[in-house]
Amino acid sequence: MTAHDTNLPDTPASRTGTPSETPVTPAGRGKATVIVWRVTADAVGDADAAGASDAGDSPLTPRLARHLVAIYSDVHGTIIDFDADIHLQHAAEATGRTYSTITDATALGPGPHLPGPATLILLRWPRPDTETAEPDANSLFSRCQQHLTDDGSTIVVVTATQPGADGTSYSTYEQVLLPAAQTAGLRHLHDIVPIDATDGRDAFTYATDQHTAEHTASGDHRHDTVTTLVIFGHPGRRP
Repeated sequence: MTAHDTNLPDTPASRTGTPSETPVTPAGRGKATVIVWRVTADAVGDADAAGASDAGDSPLTPRLARHLVAIYSDVHGTIIDFDADIHLQHAAEATGRTYSTITDATALGPGPHLPGPATLILLRWPRPDTETAEPDANSLFSRCQQHLTDDGSTIVVVTATQPGADGTSYSTYEQVLLPAAQTAGLRHLHDIVPIDATDGRDAFTYATDQHTAEHTASGDHRHDTVTTLVIFGHPGRRP
């Protein structure tokens, strides 16, 4: 796992504390921890933010992509992206990572063009340009498992609607993702819910559960659509 950058907020992936220091949810007992990332907006004039017009429907802001790259990958390590996200590519290449894409997400076997095992793999869910996400879940996670280093992370960027809103909720996607990952031999480590910071400072804090993370301090829903980063790793990988 990558050494923690002291300029970044503290995260479970970068902590060196004992297991007793690691918060768990009340449902704990095998339930993955939920972490809220409060991330400030990208500064005006930011070179990556200026290229947002090329990002299409990317759920990652340039700043969020930089955090993911810095925390979940190693310098000179490999990052594999199933969706050719321009923000992720910029963040990877600007910090000395090797960035590569998989164009055929369902093909079996290792990709011959890939430079080696990856410390970080990202993919979106539901898959872009598909009517239904369920058929390719097992093959996707199988490919991730094949390419992932022992201490690496596969991050699924899930875009869902709030319960009761039109569209598919996170819990519905979770019922597809978690069994598929388990079948592929990957462990559900924790979830990250990124939201906008209101004080100009990035901060990573633990939430009680998904319901807590989906609400503001006043108890109102944050948005109709919510992005959740679901982190998976090999069974021996620390959360």
